[in-house]
Amino acid sequence: MADLEAVLADVSYLMAMEKSKSTPAARASKKIILPEPSIRSVMQKYLEERDELTFDKIFNQKIGFLLFKDFCLTEIDEAVPQLKFYEEIKDYEKLDSEEERLCRSRQIYDGYIMKELLSCSHAFSKKAVDHVQTHLAKKQVPPSLFQPYIVEICDSLRGMIFQKFIESDKFTRFCQWKNVELNIHLSMNDFSVHRIIGRGGFGEVYGCRKDYKLCFILDLMNGGDLHYHLSQHGVFSEKEMRFYAAEIILGLEHMHNRFVVYRDLKPANILLDEHGHVRISDLGLACDFSKKKPHASVGTHGYMAPEVLQKGTAYDSSADWFSLGCMLFKLLRGQHKTKDKHEIDRMTLTMNVELPDSFSVELKGLLEGLLQRDVAKRLGCLGRAPEVKEHLFFKGIDWQQVYLQKYSPPLIPPRGEVNAADAFDIGSFDEEDTKGIKLLDSDQELYKNFPWSSQSAGSRRWLRRCTGGQLRHGQERGPQEDQNKQLGHEEDYALGKDCIMHGYMLKLGNPFLTQWQRRYFYLFPNRVEWRGEGESRQNLLTMEQIVTVEETQIKDKKCILLRIKGGKQFVLQCESDLEFVQWKKELTDAFTEAQKLLRRALRSSGRVGLGWWSSPNLLSHTAGSNGL
Repeated sequence: MADLEAVLADVSYLMAMEKSKSTPAARASKKIILPEPSIRSVMQKYLEERDELTFDKIFNQKIGFLLFKDFCLTEIDEAVPQLKFYEEIKDYEKLDSEEERLCRSRQIYDGYIMKELLSCSHAFSKKAVDHVQTHLAKKQVPPSLFQPYIVEICDSLRGMIFQKFIESDKFTRFCQWKNVELNIHLSMNDFSVHRIIGRGGFGEVYGCRKDYKLCFILDLMNGGDLHYHLSQHGVFSEKEMRFYAAEIILGLEHMHNRFVVYRDLKPANILLDEHGHVRISDLGLACDFSKKKPHASVGTHGYMAPEVLQKGTAYDSSADWFSLGCMLFKLLRGQHKTKDKHEIDRMTLTMNVELPDSFSVELKGLLEGLLQRDVAKRLGCLGRAPEVKEHLFFKGIDWQQVYLQKYSPPLIPPRGEVNAADAFDIGSFDEEDTKGIKLLDSDQELYKNFPWSSQSAGSRRWLRRCTGGQLRHGQERGPQEDQNKQLGHEEDYALGKDCIMHGYMLKLGNPFLTQWQRRYFYLFPNRVEWRGEGESRQNLLTMEQIVTVEETQIKDKKCILLRIKGGKQFVLQCESDLEFVQWKKELTDAFTEAQKLLRRALRSSGRVGLGWWSSPNLLSHTAGSNGL
């Protein structure tokens, strides 16, 4: 019966894996709905106040660059050849190997720099030319070779051309996309879920929060672990082991540079992705030694360093290098001769490992260095990770290529198989078995601003999805974009006036204040105007009529509450949190300034006429006829 359950678990797991492969593609084709172009007014204010409307901020975002490039190619008369030059340089900077950069740098020099020098049309400085020529003559091609040209290209674009872009429809489109990006809220639709016989799931998203739990979701490593593959593949050759050792060393280096000692390095904790590259997992025993070195004797017997076994002895990253030596020996030789943990600990503390004659001299030197019981003599304990990386055993290894995962793995996990003894080995995720984390108010302060910036993992994935097709192919038109054209040219009404901001909001209307009515609002220094579809005249509320501007909530949705003289209320709801923040700020600022101006006027003349407040040059209703 147990065997049948294991088979069913394996089948369920594999079916979930197959289903997950189709899910992201289906989700990627989902149409993104942009807000109306009128969102530009609110977004421009929002971005300006956060210093996000500079040339550098827009040009260095993928969406901003593509729209700026589109503007230069389609909407201005003068040619902008430096954009193509810029793209070539950026492609060059992404190249991994020096050979590729050497070849591409010559192509860029001949195609852009030398060509313009010969035609006497070179618009860049002599200093930039000399910089590139000097490096090319010495065959020095760092990724930053063309950086002086990047600076000068940007300087040539940030003036009049950029100003024209800000005034164009392409900038409006940029504001629409930024509104979508900044208003993204994670939900279950953002997860690609695998179900393993009803026992939880894995997702693409890196973190989420429930009411009382903080959930961390990690990448699914479906290639098994080195312990499993050691049992299936048999012992590894020196060349095969060198591949795994190199990638693991980079992982240890990353942790040690942050003063973290791993303390549980063993084959079972080295997972493989579907391509065969390694991930160090299970950091439950990892410890920060930046302020105080640990003394605890923790880890797995057979991989623990002598100083870890000696209770009361302080240690740091030294322990991981001994564990690395133990693990590499295990990959080369297989199982320990004894499984008695006390005997294993005794051997670790008192005996030197016997290395077989079949090991190469370089391999023997590496293992003898890593397995030194004396910390002061152990490889990696004085010179840290660079000392290990420079060992003769790794001669010829390009560590940048290791970091970029350019080396071919010796073992590619078979697809369509469960790379474990059975699916039950993968783990259980029952609610009862998962330790919940109750979040306190102090915790909320840490997580309330969980970032969704252009640098975050989720946002980068979203940007790739957008710029991969939808941005260029125009699949972003909202269903109301055509419908709202019947409302009229909203921006035209604001042109030439002292309008602070304009855009759509929902107004709580009808005699019983039970229905939300979508209206287009204009904010002026002394009044608020609005109108809806089919209305030919503007409605009006003057600043003098307003008593306070407050924040309230209706059905868990933040709203703006304007208290009106006579005990009436005026409730507004925005279509996104971003718009709420900006509308509330601008309304509050305008109301505050208007009150200051009125008080000054009253002090200077006793009583001033209300013409400036209630009789703007337009047709209007009074507050009493507005359903307030």
